[in-house]
Amino acid sequence: MIQPLMMSAFGELVINRVPLAKKETLQAFDQADLLALDYLQLEALLNPSSNVLVVNEAFGAITCATTKALCALGGALPTLWSDSHIAHLGLQYNACANGLPVAHFVQAHNTPQGPFQIVILRLPKSHALLRDQLQRMLPQLAPGALIIMPLMVKHLDNAVYQLLESLLGPLTTSLARKKARLIFAKNNSMILGQSPKAEETHWSLPSLGLCLQHFSGVFSRTKLDPGAQVLLDQFPQGPYMQVIDLGCGNGVQAIMAAKKWPQCKVVGVDESYMAVASASINAINNSVEDQCEFRANDCLTDIYPQSADLILCNPPFHQERVIGDQIAMRMFAQSAQVLTNEGELWVVGNRHLGYHAKLKRWFKRVEQIGAHPKFVVLKAQL
Repeated sequence: MIQPLMMSAFGELVINRVPLAKKETLQAFDQADLLALDYLQLEALLNPSSNVLVVNEAFGAITCATTKALCALGGALPTLWSDSHIAHLGLQYNACANGLPVAHFVQAHNTPQGPFQIVILRLPKSHALLRDQLQRMLPQLAPGALIIMPLMVKHLDNAVYQLLESLLGPLTTSLARKKARLIFAKNNSMILGQSPKAEETHWSLPSLGLCLQHFSGVFSRTKLDPGAQVLLDQFPQGPYMQVIDLGCGNGVQAIMAAKKWPQCKVVGVDESYMAVASASINAINNSVEDQCEFRANDCLTDIYPQSADLILCNPPFHQERVIGDQIAMRMFAQSAQVLTNEGELWVVGNRHLGYHAKLKRWFKRVEQIGAHPKFVVLKAQL
């Protein structure tokens, strides 16, 4: 099991990945986090007047370390800005585990209010989200504010670097250490300003009669993703009364369920705050808001057992930049608890992921409903 003790320039901290796993093999921090913390300490950048913004970190390692340092100096708590509900849970858990106050948290479709003197920005995979965050962040920075971007060298490419330069101006970099590097930028504006609204895209699905709106961090924000299309093509016949859209994204599956079965209630859950906000808006725009409820959640945590007769699921196969089936397995295990005895779990996934065999750990009956060159639709029952 991975030792969760993080040794940094600000002392020892216990930093865990959440949800907690009995046989965890991955750390909740990396060398880029440690390099950023060492730089903050070496340059003596933290002082009682420092207003610190941390962006996109996964489990609160940097935020907890800066919280510890700023509390010792009598300064204000830092702010974590993220689209991830798991990141929020990680921040809360790790702050509590280390006896620290919980830093401020701002959901990604909202904008943190400055002025901030220091920003530690973990670069997201999505270029659209990165552009949106930078455009809204810059007006909240104090004149001369320092932006520190920790990253593993393998995650830096020309397209990202050019995007950063276009929005931040000249960049400098640190020497690499243990395959990690820091990128630096300074806010050259002398005026604090009003941030623009969060970036949105709008598109429609005439074949389904739907209009959809997306914030920048939502998966497949400019078109229907192929997996969702395959599941819609093989949609259950029903009728159903209590439906859950697990990993709801933009809410298209939940909205179609509400339209197909006007008597049903639909709950959509996702760990992305931008996804939940987008799905909520889309339910209103497509006139099914009275049937639908969307919430940010860790899979089906806190959903009542045996409360759903249909669960629709298009599982992710990565968390941040880590590829694996841990999230999908957690979704399947919890679905088995939340379904009624006669309930059904419908899953769409890439063929090569082998979900048919994996579902049999929790479900007695698993059958393939539909096929596609890349995807399969499976129905699982207890």
